[in-house]
Amino acid sequence: MNYKVVVRSRAQIEIAEIMRGYEERGEGLGSYFLLCLDASLEALSRFPTAPRIVRHEYRRFFVRKFPVAVYYIVKDDNILVDVVEPMMRDPSRLERKLKKG
Repeated sequence: MNYKVVVRSRAQIEIAEIMRGYEERGEGLGSYFLLCLDASLEALSRFPTAPRIVRHEYRRFFVRKFPVAVYYIVKDDNILVDVVEPMMRDPSRLERKLKKG
């Protein structure tokens, strides 16, 4: 069974910011990030409960080839992507985001 991936608005904004940052580093790198993110989400849709719960009710997976973590909740047959965060940011910032929900 494939789960439906729902990227919430906050995560969409974060993805756009991360993509712009990579594009500034090198032409085409932002687009490549999106391709890798899409492939990772597609794989996740098949086995969403494989990653363990890491904080509160959130599970985490990493985007292949990029130091970016995606935090999500599995509800019924949906994967709710809530936070997309580069791993080099302040961990307390992530904690605040996950507590807001």
